[in-house]
Amino acid sequence: MLKPAQLYKDELQKRNIETWYDQRYMYYHSGTGAYDIQFADNNCDKHQFVSVDKDDNVLGYISYKIDWCALNADNFGIISYDMGNVEFAKDCYKVVCDLFEKYHMNRVGWFAFADNPAIRGYRSFIKKHGGRECAYLRQISKLTDGNLHDAVEFEILAEEFIR
Repeated sequence: MLKPAQLYKDELQKRNIETWYDQRYMYYHSGTGAYDIQFADNNCDKHQFVSVDKDDNVLGYISYKIDWCALNADNFGIISYDMGNVEFAKDCYKVVCDLFEKYHMNRVGWFAFADNPAIRGYRSFIKKHGGRECAYLRQISKLTDGNLHDAVEFEILAEEFIR
């Protein structure tokens, strides 16, 4: 279930800090260090959610920025604190559906590092729900493993989206 992240600030910051030195999360932090989550004080141009289970435990965090003039949502941050949890995957799908169906976005875009294990799921998602890989960026960022990593950019247009 999705809830506003601002309602879970303390728990979410704790979960985030627990990932700082865990190499499995280097793709989320996308640099040579990590930061506290910066919570917006409104929902005008940035939406932030937590995914919670039936017992109100935080499963993950999902955020994105919105350009209302271009009807574009991008700059996603998606992190699961319970990797492989189906409920979190369902909440990610709901976010994308809401962007097209509730907020009437024209475009949803995100990128992932090419060697991120989650990229398999992103490729499967666009194949099933429309969209495409629109860019391949070589050696775009140095991560905490000390290596330069390639990234893939994905996008879905409203006219391509398949529920």
